[in-house]
Amino acid sequence: MGWKKYLERNTLAFMLIGALAAIAGFAIAGGGIAYADKASFCSSCHSMQHAAVTWQASNHRQFSCGDCHLPQENLVEKMIVKGQTGMHDTYHEFLRDYPDTIRISAKGRAIVNDNCARCHAYTIGNTFMSASGGHACTKCHRGMIHNQIVVKEGVPVE
Repeated sequence: MGWKKYLERNTLAFMLIGALAAIAGFAIAGGGIAYADKASFCSSCHSMQHAAVTWQASNHRQFSCGDCHLPQENLVEKMIVKGQTGMHDTYHEFLRDYPDTIRISAKGRAIVNDNCARCHAYTIGNTFMSASGGHACTKCHRGMIHNQIVVKEGVPVE
């Protein structure tokens, strides 16, 4: 029996195998994404251990790292930022060139501020922060979650 005849007879089986492989692939990818959004994953890097310890002692410990540090409005944007941030962090972790105090980048600060405003919209609804539209939560509440002090040197990190 030739290949063409074999493929014709087993087309349905190949389609079923392909569909099952796709479902398994999506399940594995989804599980990986969910795992990578947990604090246990983020804190597995040496440079993030202090951030994880201080977050665990904060009032926001019920949220994952991604809840605050990744955009939440658009899944595609979230995955792009997660990939960029992950590659950046892995690069610097591999080189071991993170400073003692990690500083957030301007882009990261904007994401965090947007997420603060999203969760605390009712609280800031009648304040100057909502009226100005330029909320800068981390300006006053910088140490609330990670209890960090401001330093002038450092690698900007998401």
